[in-house]
Amino acid sequence: TLKPRLQAGKELKRLSDQLTRVHTIEEAVRWGEALNAWHERWKTLIDERTMAKDDPANPKASHQSWWWTHQELRRCYRRPEHLFQDRQPFAFLEPELTAGGPVERTTNRLEGGVNPPIKRTLLQHHGLPESHMRRACEWHCYMKTDNPDPASLIRDEHHQPQPAPKRETRQEQDEPEHYGTAINWNEFHTPVRYPNTTL
Repeated sequence: TLKPRLQAGKELKRLSDQLTRVHTIEEAVRWGEALNAWHERWKTLIDERTMAKDDPANPKASHQSWWWTHQELRRCYRRPEHLFQDRQPFAFLEPELTAGGPVERTTNRLEGGVNPPIKRTLLQHHGLPESHMRRACEWHCYMKTDNPDPASLIRDEHHQPQPAPKRETRQEQDEPEHYGTAINWNEFHTPVRYPNTTL
């Protein structure tokens, strides 16, 4: 929540808001230390349990013998803790990545500039098989290059395509046709008026 009630929640929100102000490895280390200090200060609170026998009116009591009393606060702490352990929030500070120059700290430019048109292409051509989806994305990216030349991709065999092989019909096979392939109007429409209508 944006307005936590508990003091522990207010401190954790302040700490999470500071994530956007981290620009160096030293600041990232200090942020991790502050998160650990928060846990040391509030671990008894987030480890509190409520027993089902103490709160029988709670819907959880019908299928659980106990639950975390401050489950939301606990989750709000566990998420950044796991991400920090996996070194994800500060991946833009990794020395291997920054060797070629500074790295964007967010994916905003990617999500706001590159990805939406690709997602729109897939949405407008909904139902493509996966291989065609990939090809559509590749085509979109190719058309965004400096000098796209789609005509250069046409080869000689594209100008004279091979005719599709002719399919044999039942009549050509001298067999009676058991089931037709056409739609029969009478199968979808009844000659009587639909019941319970006002017309």
